Amino acid sequence: MGAVDLAGPSSKGKKKGLRRPKRRISIRLDMTPMVDIAFLLLIFYMVSTVFSEPQAMEINLPPDTEVPVKESKVLTVRVDEFNNLYWSLSQDEPVPIHFDSLAAVLIDENQKTTELVTLIKINKYAKYSKMVDIIDEIEVIEARFKQAKPDFSYRFSMAPWTNGDTKAVERVRAMYDGLVPPAAAGGEGGTP
Repeated sequence: MGAVDLAGPSSKGKKKGLRRPKRRISIRLDMTPMVDIAFLLLIFYMVSTVFSEPQAMEINLPPDTEVPVKESKVLTVRVDEFNNLYWSLSQDEPVPIHFDSLAAVLIDENQKTTELVTLIKINKYAKYSKMVDIIDEIEVIEARFKQAKPDFSYRFSMAPWTNGDTKAVERVRAMYDGLVPPAAAGGEGGTP
């Protein structure tokens, strides 16, 4: 705490005259309690602080079993190395599509075909955010369908990109006479 020391008259001898010696006041502060409080507050905040948990997307993976699906009920969404989207139904040629139109295609095809399974194939050089965006769109569509049919569950799966996918996408690009895809020219993907 604090203390005040009052110094008395000096004992060096008496001085004659009317003047009195000035009293010196010295103030001394004890900093020990303040340091204790600072450390107690530091420990309190370290113990009671809640750190934000990392945000993660929860994906429930099915058991490692194969489920037979008719080829006519498979809709494939491909994302190439330029982040361009292509969709195809069954073994049809891929059709380029802009991301803004993806939800409309998925809704339309789900209404036409019962028990449709969407297969997502992404090139290893594509942006990871494209996969997240596609899964987010699927979740939004599933929420819309659940309002009408509470037992509805959107079926989708991820599949590895193969050489066949590369060739199919290259055939589609060749139809456009080698035009540079918008993503390669600095855009964010879409129809070439």
